[in-house]
Amino acid sequence: MEFTTLGAVTGLVIAIILIIRKVHPAYSLILGALIGGLVGGGGLTGTVDTMVTGAQSMMSSILRILTSGILAGALIKTGAAEKIADVIVKKLGERFAIISIAVATMVM
Repeated sequence: MEFTTLGAVTGLVIAIILIIRKVHPAYSLILGALIGGLVGGGGLTGTVDTMVTGAQSMMSSILRILTSGILAGALIKTGAAEKIADVIVKKLGERFAIISIAVATMVM
């Protein structure tokens, strides 16, 4: 399915205006995409299908980011992150403190 540039620009402008008017950004982007798709010549079915397909391809990436954030938050809140960093510094020595921090970050 192909959409025109006019539709893309229209959808973007609508989304920006709605966000400026304090409408929730998720709703603003969905409404902007829907109107932009309709203006761009996608029709209702084609526009919704394109939006669903695009959202499906993003879900695994979004879930990975959310999971990493939750894990990091839990490690920091419980003090586990500090304990991991202390153990790494003790094992590698203060000389390698920067490397210790990098390793602890990768573990988290």
